[in-house]
Amino acid sequence: MLRAERWLAVVAAGLALAVAGCGQKTATGGGGPKGPAPEKVKLDVMVPCGQVGPMSEIIKSFEAANPSIEVAWVPENMVTITRKILDGKVHPDVTLSMGDLEIDMLDKAGLLMAGTREKIAENSLAIMVPAGNPAGVNRVEDLAKPAVKHIAIPDPKENSVGLHAQEALEKAGVWDKVKSKVLFSQFAADSKTVAAQGQAQASIGYYPCAVEVHIPGQPPAKPKNLVLQSQIPTGLYPAFSCEAAVLKDAKHPKESKKLLEFMLTPESQEAFKRWEFKADITKDLR
Repeated sequence: MLRAERWLAVVAAGLALAVAGCGQKTATGGGGPKGPAPEKVKLDVMVPCGQVGPMSEIIKSFEAANPSIEVAWVPENMVTITRKILDGKVHPDVTLSMGDLEIDMLDKAGLLMAGTREKIAENSLAIMVPAGNPAGVNRVEDLAKPAVKHIAIPDPKENSVGLHAQEALEKAGVWDKVKSKVLFSQFAADSKTVAAQGQAQASIGYYPCAVEVHIPGQPPAKPKNLVLQSQIPTGLYPAFSCEAAVLKDAKHPKESKKLLEFMLTPESQEAFKRWEFKADITKDLR
């Protein structure tokens, strides 16, 4: 293990984000008028923390259009979601992912219902820096500067963002120069926190997470003490998307497929775009 990795293990222990999840309780759709009503079909859906913003809007609209269905959704860390499903600790009807790596792991384990895997939103990578950008990082090549002592990246073995970040650094020809500086974090949110606290001079994360604060019902807001500096050029890594799938042992497969179809409607796609789920961003400073 690299010295930087051992250092991060100590730092990560003190971060606010725990393995248990995003610190949010199960969310359900709004209740209707009091009194007897037909029993609703209840869908259990796992939602990554990074999609709380758009999914709050999408689920609300879905329930309004399908009054016989209630969506109980659990926002958690993407790594936690994947591990829980792989270990059989949870059995949701539908799961969402921030990228391809996590859903690939579930697919290879034979846990997805055949033919239900869908790409629901574009995703991309960005460089984030502490407020004031003390190391002067403006593009990928700047990560090799001597002023950059640490770079926070999620573990590429468990995070799509980490996997594609390493691919981008390799293709840009800087990986061998910066790999000793990399602090591999367990969760994507940890990398943001380390950079926001000034313990790393740069962080690579999902572009939407550079602008999203998870407050349902409110518009996107920038995280505190963290600045979106540049999108990583999409030509440096394979294109990837947020994905969703119905689990093989889903309790309500028909209704689950209906939810996936709803995520692909123009209304839902607009919600994702409002929350910056786009591949090509004009803010790229390269």
